[in-house]
Amino acid sequence: MVVKNQSDSTDNAETLTNIETFIEVYKYALKKATSPLIKTFLMGLAAGLFIGIGYIGAIYATRGWTSSLPVGIKNLVFGMVFTIAITMIIFMGGELFTSNSMMFLGAVKKQVKVNRLLLNLLIVLIGNFVGCGIISGFTALSGFCDDKDFLNNAISVFNHKLEMPWWQTFFSGILCNFLVAGSVYIAHSTKSSTAKFLLISLVIMVFALSGFSHVVANSYVWFLGPIFNLYGHNVSFSQFLQFGYQNQLPTLFGNFIGGGILLPGMYYIMYKKNLPNPITL
Repeated sequence: MVVKNQSDSTDNAETLTNIETFIEVYKYALKKATSPLIKTFLMGLAAGLFIGIGYIGAIYATRGWTSSLPVGIKNLVFGMVFTIAITMIIFMGGELFTSNSMMFLGAVKKQVKVNRLLLNLLIVLIGNFVGCGIISGFTALSGFCDDKDFLNNAISVFNHKLEMPWWQTFFSGILCNFLVAGSVYIAHSTKSSTAKFLLISLVIMVFALSGFSHVVANSYVWFLGPIFNLYGHNVSFSQFLQFGYQNQLPTLFGNFIGGGILLPGMYYIMYKKNLPNPITL
């Protein structure tokens, strides 16, 4: 692949250069810092709803698969279906804790206040959790849990995440946000909607089929835990709490490090000598 120089770019070009893409991603992160908090919450709510819907589709698509089938095929189908969630967020609008973590670079460059960064991340995370919680409730009310194969598949996902040691979820969270924040990053490299869709789908498919830990996606499964009790599968309050501190908390920090520090930081170091100072909206 031939990478164009920055000077080769034109305003009409569909594909941006690497440094132009970084600048657009940085501006995207800066805009989040100026967004009204009520909008941040509602956009977080929308993203949580979309993530939950994507999870329903992925669990439903892979329900009832027997052990005789290659597990890789099941994971591939799961990943392909789940891409609808991030596609809806990118094209319809929505904010995730994972992508908002990229605001950290603005805080390092002192263009975003630290208290604004923390408040934004808290508000968007609450919105994400509320959205996923709503969809978890709708999962039961819509009759999905009446399908034994769907229920068993969902319980299997819950148990798998519950049993993961915290250090695995932490590093899995780092890998996860390389891809989720990376999907937002790569979407800024082109102005073509078709190209955006294909690029996002490829990146998110790898995240979903690999089972990397995403604090928002995990929350959908987390909130399903108490609902399982209505269908004869006991999930105690202690197990619900265990999921929170053993899975969600390490995933939260892993996601922030992966998408807030390592991914944007790596590209900032590469391009910082050629960036305008400051980068303005």
